[in-house]
Amino acid sequence: MRQIQEMGVNLKGIHFHCGSGQHGSSAFGRAVTLARECIRIGREYDHEMSLLDVGGGFPSGELNMKTIDALKVTQYDPLGYKTIAEPGRHFCGNSFYLLTRVLGKRLKNNKPCYHLNESLYHSFNCNVMDGVSFENSVDQFYSSINENGNECESFETVNSTLFGMTCDGVDIITKNISVPKDLKVSDWLCVSGMGAYTYGCRSNFNGMKST
Repeated sequence: MRQIQEMGVNLKGIHFHCGSGQHGSSAFGRAVTLARECIRIGREYDHEMSLLDVGGGFPSGELNMKTIDALKVTQYDPLGYKTIAEPGRHFCGNSFYLLTRVLGKRLKNNKPCYHLNESLYHSFNCNVMDGVSFENSVDQFYSSINENGNECESFETVNSTLFGMTCDGVDIITKNISVPKDLKVSDWLCVSGMGAYTYGCRSNFNGMKST
């Protein structure tokens, strides 16, 4: 803080980021404690320190009470500062669905393998960048719509592998997931919770565009 002061720079505040998709309170609690101490020290060296940015890392969906309690100390903190946050995923994570189509189907060791017109290099980059995982999921498919447009909530499933479309050996969306047994080429899959770290981070790897 002294060196910054000697450079003639006046710090307006402090920012931290706990990392993507935090579901616990300990990271936020430790970060707030350290940030408050930095604000106190900064003011000793005549820095303004009037702003605390608690960053992002909030999960999509509901915040658990422990996380809320860890941040409550900033609400009426006697240190006196303005608090802002960057809750992008929290607001938009569950606001979009992704429709992707089955391009191909094959059997490998008697296990169904499906190739989709999406990939880890496109909208499913959330698997790599954001820690999303569909592995060993048995409840991802909650309904099925038949050719007549009728919705079926009861259907047989089979453990399968979902591949991306790029022909890259690592482009495996999930190795084990239960999908409707009658899933076939040209069928569509509707995936929920695809509003964050999906479309915005996609590429045109291998010259292929996403859905």
